[in-house]
Amino acid sequence: MKNWIKIFALTAFSTQMYAQKNLTIDEAVSYALENNVNVKKAKIDQTIAQQKVKETVGIGLPQVSGQAKYTNYIKIPVMFVTFPGSTEVSEFPMAQKQNINTGITVSQLLFNGSYIVGLESAKTYKETASLIEEKTEISIKEAVMMTYAGVLATEENIKTLEENKRVLEKNLNDTRQVYKTGLTELQSVEQLEYSYKNLSTVIENLKRTKNKLNNGLKYLIGFPLEEKLELISTFDEVLDKNKQLIARDNFDFSNHIDLKLKQNQVRVNQLLLKLEKSKALPSLSTFFSTNANALGSSLDDLRWNYPTLWGIQLDVPIFSGLQRHWKTEQAKLNLVKAQLDKEDAEKQLQSEYYQKATDYENALASYNTAEDLVKLSSEIYRKQNVKFKEGLGTSFELSQAENQLYEAQTKYYQAAIELIQAKVQLDKAKGIL
Repeated sequence: MKNWIKIFALTAFSTQMYAQKNLTIDEAVSYALENNVNVKKAKIDQTIAQQKVKETVGIGLPQVSGQAKYTNYIKIPVMFVTFPGSTEVSEFPMAQKQNINTGITVSQLLFNGSYIVGLESAKTYKETASLIEEKTEISIKEAVMMTYAGVLATEENIKTLEENKRVLEKNLNDTRQVYKTGLTELQSVEQLEYSYKNLSTVIENLKRTKNKLNNGLKYLIGFPLEEKLELISTFDEVLDKNKQLIARDNFDFSNHIDLKLKQNQVRVNQLLLKLEKSKALPSLSTFFSTNANALGSSLDDLRWNYPTLWGIQLDVPIFSGLQRHWKTEQAKLNLVKAQLDKEDAEKQLQSEYYQKATDYENALASYNTAEDLVKLSSEIYRKQNVKFKEGLGTSFELSQAENQLYEAQTKYYQAAIELIQAKVQLDKAKGIL
C-alpha cells in the first residue's frame, strides 16, 4: 500500500512539474509567435496564398476532361417526312434505342492578357499575405511585452506593499502595547488600524489584478489557462532594457511594415489597371477532342465510330459599349489614390516617430522623478516613524508620511509601466519591434 502511495505521489509531482512552464519575456514572445491564434491564422492565410499562386499557374497548363454517357430511349423520337408528289406522311426513327458516347477533350491556352496579369497578381497576393502575417506578429509581440511587464510590475508592487504592511503591523502592535500603558491615545491605535486594513485591501486587490493579467498573458501567447505559467524575467531586467537615451536622427522607414503594406497596395492597383487594359487584347487557345460513340437497337448489336478533331480558337474583343474604357479610367484613379496613400504613410510614420520619441523622453523623465520621490518619501517616513515611536510626532503626521510614501510607490510603478510601454511603442514606430 505504501508503495502505491509513493508511486501516486511521484506521478502527481511529475504531472505538476510538467504542467508548469517557465518563460523569460523573450521566450514568451517566441511562444506567442508559435501558438497565438491570430498568428496561426495569419500563417494559414500565407499557405492559402501560396496555393493560390499554384492554382493560378494551373490555368495556363493543359486542361483535360473526359466524358462517358449511356442513353436508353424508352420511346425513340421520329421524324415525319412528306415526299414531293405524295400526301403520305412517312415516319423515320431519329435514334437507336441503345447509345454510348465517350470522349476526351484537351485544351491549351496559348495567349491571354488577363492570365498573364493574373499570374503577377497571385504573386502580389502572396506578398500581401506575408506582410499581414508580419504585421500580426508585431502586434502580438507588442501586446505580450506590455502584458508581461504589467504582471511583473504588479508583482513588485505587491512585494513592496507587503513589506510596508509588515512595518505597519509592527508599529500597530507596538502602539497597542504603549496604549495599554496609557502613554498614547486610542486615536493613535485607530489611525494605524485604519491604515493597516486599507493597505491589506489594496494588496488583495493587486493580487487579483495580477492573476487577471497573468491569465490574459496566457491567452495572448496561446498557453493553456489551466496550467501554471512562471515568469522568470525580473522587473529590473525588463526595466533596464527600456531605460536608455535615444538620438533623434532621421530614421529610415523603407522597411517599416506599414510602408511596405502601402507599397504593396500600389502594386495591386497597378496590376488592376494592367488587367483592365489586357481585356482589350485577343485571346488564343487550341483544343483537341477524340470520341468513341456506339449506337444500336440492343447492346449486343452496337456500331462504333470514332470522331476526332482539333482546332484553334481566336477571340477578339471589338466593342464593349465603352465599358472597358471607363473601367480602365477608374483603375487609373484608384492607382493615384494608392500612391497618395503611400506618400501620406511616409509623412505619417515620420510624424509618429517624433511623437513616440517625445512620449518616451517624457516617460523617462517621469520615471526618474518617481524614483527620486520614492527615495525621498521613504526617508521622510523613516524619520517620522522614529519621531512617532519616541513620542515626538503624532499618528496623524505618521499617517501623512505613510500615505505620501504609498502614493510615491504607486506612481513609481505606474511610471515604470508607462516607460516600458513608451519604449515598445517607440520601437514599433521605428519599425524595429
